[in-house]
Amino acid sequence: MKVAIRVPGKLYLAGEYAVVEAGYPAVIAALNQTICVTMESAETGTIFSSQNPQLLVDWTRKNAKIHCHTSHPYALIESAMQTTEDYLALQRVEANVLYKLSISSELDNEQTGQKYGLGSSGAVTVAVVQAVLTFFGQDARPDLVYKLSVLAQVSLGIKGSFGDIAASSFGGVIAYHSVDRSWLFEKMAQLNISELIEQPWAGLAIESLDLPRHVEMMVGWTGAAASTADLVSHVQGHLNEAEKEVAYQGFLAASRVCVEQLIAACRLDDAQKFQLAISENRALLRQFAEDMEMVIETETLETLCRIAERYQAAAKSSGAGGGDCGICFVEKAEQKEAIIAAWAQEKIQVLPLSIAARQ
Repeated sequence: MKVAIRVPGKLYLAGEYAVVEAGYPAVIAALNQTICVTMESAETGTIFSSQNPQLLVDWTRKNAKIHCHTSHPYALIESAMQTTEDYLALQRVEANVLYKLSISSELDNEQTGQKYGLGSSGAVTVAVVQAVLTFFGQDARPDLVYKLSVLAQVSLGIKGSFGDIAASSFGGVIAYHSVDRSWLFEKMAQLNISELIEQPWAGLAIESLDLPRHVEMMVGWTGAAASTADLVSHVQGHLNEAEKEVAYQGFLAASRVCVEQLIAACRLDDAQKFQLAISENRALLRQFAEDMEMVIETETLETLCRIAERYQAAAKSSGAGGGDCGICFVEKAEQKEAIIAAWAQEKIQVLPLSIAARQ
């Protein structure tokens, strides 16, 4: 028995930082660059990643729990395996076969291993969950994969909106409202995994969207990586200060209005309103960063955006900021060509990314 699963990475188009709070939307795109997970039955269970080619981790089961023979850096992978097997057990699907699990990634620089900020941890979680479900003959529907992946990450204390998980689970472009984490923690203490999966999750909403026709996304890589967890923690560390709390609440309210306008522009196929909403989201993030005394739009990202705007394209940072990728949206081939040339002069690399198909 062997399965091979490919799962897309992601980029935030709008709504980052606000979406970590329940009820505040984001728009996220899944990308054609993927994480690949293969599984095949074996006499000895193993975990392998192409990012650590010298490391092969052996594992077995003890009392229905995955037990690795040595310490390893794959806690997220092990949690995804265990969470999915726990769910399968409650479905009366017996995980009685050991398997080799192998992971390779297109989400980082192949030569240097440097991260592009495309959501590799979310994609890995989704890919492992989907692979285990498929391996044991279960329907790996997107909502099930999303929920199991969230539970796998929450069990490790991982924070965030889980928007990367949603994008990797559903593909395409999505409008995303995150689950209410307080509700989730409460229900995790009351229900088993199967019961929790079947519950509607408070706050959670995922809607597939299409970009307006003739709008093309371009992605520029600035050469620096950022950690969402570190930057989100930085924000949370300032929230006790009254004046910053007021600014934060103002940012949340304004972000909701802006992202809802972006979602409406997608539904209405309105390229002009889409571009305006992207520009407005950039302005909100810049003010938010100033108020919170943090870096979202680096000097290079500012240059990336300024060049795009010179050619009448909307642009902004994507995701945590502080480095990583910037995005811009063009409607004409001559815009695209001019921006690529100008970015190259500033050593901004155009990544060959496009939006992945819906699952």
